[in-house]
Amino acid sequence: MTNKKITEGVVDLVFGEAPVSAGFRITNACELAGGPIELEFFVEISGGGSRYLLIPADRMRCRAGEFSFFATFADVPLADPFANLPYMGGPAGVVEIAADRPWRQPLILNQFVRLEAALCLLEPGAQGQLVVVCRRTLPLAADQNAALARESHAPLVEVQLALELRRDDAGLAALVEQLIAEVRHGPREQRERPLSLLLTLRAPAAIDRWRTLMNHADPAVAERVRQALWMDRNGGGP
Repeated sequence: MTNKKITEGVVDLVFGEAPVSAGFRITNACELAGGPIELEFFVEISGGGSRYLLIPADRMRCRAGEFSFFATFADVPLADPFANLPYMGGPAGVVEIAADRPWRQPLILNQFVRLEAALCLLEPGAQGQLVVVCRRTLPLAADQNAALARESHAPLVEVQLALELRRDDAGLAALVEQLIAEVRHGPREQRERPLSLLLTLRAPAAIDRWRTLMNHADPAVAERVRQALWMDRNGGGP
């Protein structure tokens, strides 16, 4: 592949007589090696009627279930940060999808891929291409009970995204400090996004800065940091 930016991929399917478009898109990426990349999985239905989709969580790995990402940076595969943690299920719910109710599921790629490994593959100031193959089965069902049955022969939504990343250690350090400031001093109701992003940044310097939040006034923040540190130690993957 040439160094081309691909921020969205779509697969067109048909369920019954209903055309369905599903895929992945990059919604926010700082384009710093080791920085956060936010995606969304989307499902859109044309015409009348509804379909139902089971949305499970992966409790042990603290991320959405049913997703698979295979990423390379400069043609070097990047590991799953939690490859050694077992799948133990998690809470699940069913969503209804219709023409006026498309499904959008936000994701953080760093929860599935060791993007921080790109730092070791670049000299300071250099850049390279991240390529990500994104996959999820799409077992759309006619009703909620059928969605809970977990169809075994559902079609696969598979797309490829690509992005240029550059190594900027000072820029990454500044981003980490910005996220810490938002968690420590920002409004409580706006804390979840910067905290989630921060705890997916696993460059050693970033992890050292996580620990500064262990004395946060909200004990839930300190608990999230302790959990992230445990996962980083025990998740495995090179």
